[in-house]
Amino acid sequence: MTVPSEPTPDAAATAPQVVVIGGGPAGLTAAYELAKHDISSTVLEADDQVGGISRTVERDGWRFDLGGHRFFTKVVPVDDLWHEILPQEDFLQRPRMSRIYYDGKFFDYPLKASNALKNLGIGEAVLCVLSYF
Repeated sequence: MTVPSEPTPDAAATAPQVVVIGGGPAGLTAAYELAKHDISSTVLEADDQVGGISRTVERDGWRFDLGGHRFFTKVVPVDDLWHEILPQEDFLQRPRMSRIYYDGKFFDYPLKASNALKNLGIGEAVLCVLSYF
């Protein structure tokens, strides 16, 4: 990864002072994009390491993911950015299945009408539809 050099002293005097709050993926990406445009920034992170909820922590020899580590986008510039930053071998293709667990049943996500109707039953499904009105 190549980060642009520091701005010249004259440019630094007139450059905006940017503070990025949060060292998760969004904050780090903001600082990275600013640096590509010769704008320095300071990233403030409350924790002792960056990554936000997209990091893995270790405790007593065990590793835990704090949040989901899946990456999915249909936005080409976002996909291009991640491929610019990370080597190709860091992108692992995995099948994904997301479900909602509600009232002892699993619902497909994104929701599918047939699955939701089967799991909810007619009465509760009608109440859900009426709640929109």
